[in-house]
Amino acid sequence: MKPKFFDQYPPPAGTVVEADQIDCKPLDPLTVAIIGYGTMGRAHALNLHRSGVRVVVGSREHSATGDRARSEGLTVLSVADAALAGDVVMLMLPDEAVAAVFADDIKPVLKPSSIVGLAHGFAIAFDQIQWSGPCFMAAPKGQGDMLLDAFAAGGGVPGLLAVTDSSPPEIWDLAASYAKAVGCLVGGGFVTTFRQECISDQFGEQVVLCGGVIELVQAAFEIMVEGGYGEENAYFECVHELKLITDLLHRYGVDGMRQRISGTAAFGGLTRGRRVINEDVRQKMREILGEIESGQFAKEFLSQHNDPSQGTKALAEKEAASPLAAAGRRVLPRLHPHGGSSS
Repeated sequence: MKPKFFDQYPPPAGTVVEADQIDCKPLDPLTVAIIGYGTMGRAHALNLHRSGVRVVVGSREHSATGDRARSEGLTVLSVADAALAGDVVMLMLPDEAVAAVFADDIKPVLKPSSIVGLAHGFAIAFDQIQWSGPCFMAAPKGQGDMLLDAFAAGGGVPGLLAVTDSSPPEIWDLAASYAKAVGCLVGGGFVTTFRQECISDQFGEQVVLCGGVIELVQAAFEIMVEGGYGEENAYFECVHELKLITDLLHRYGVDGMRQRISGTAAFGGLTRGRRVINEDVRQKMREILGEIESGQFAKEFLSQHNDPSQGTKALAEKEAASPLAAAGRRVLPRLHPHGGSSS
């Protein structure tokens, strides 16, 4: 094949493609079926539509998300009919649902020429779908609403690109074109693998973003309250000001953040931080990474996610009853009087 967007096929890991190097022509003759219209599926569908790509949405009958897609000007079909209509079939379903929906409703109607796409590596990394045909991933590094808003404003977010080993070389061009059309090449499209994306994503969520940070905040809040400090003071220091630091970190990096905070804060963090995140904590991080790599976490998640006593909903309800969550419900309406607080 004649190279279009990459110098070599497959491109080596770490290759970065820029938005201005890519066009959407590989998508011109194709219809994209978006299966699932949650936050990320909606962002992909609407951004593709705005980019001039033919889009259909696959949804369950009488689904509220399907009704929303119709109200937003998109063609909505059953899951099977959408998969049949699509040249590219994007699986935008929750990790716990994708295996059953693919096996029952999608795979039986796929054509030999069908191309399967994903926005996350889980289904391929942990063998949730069985598909030997062309398959790619375009994974935006941002939440769905963020992607949608950024694209509407003329921007976007960075993205990760991957293609299965059995796919023909031109699927790399299609993946890049698709990423351009949904707005996830702004800041670059980084070549990776399904497994690398999935494991990195889960590790970051568990150890930092949705696990480690939350538990650190919970513990610090509780210790301050135990020490006789007011819950509002503790909330401001342990939760509210976290955003101030992460915004600096996000914009300026670690060294730039240190330069923009007080000397007291910088010295205290540099001398005390490693007493909190010590070698014991680092070893626990290594153990968690090992659980993800081995597939242990994936099996645990798939078997327990919907468990009424120890599944995601039950654990989240328990967390919502914590003093930290209660303090947040009191403080947030003052911090966000025009909306955006928890409910």
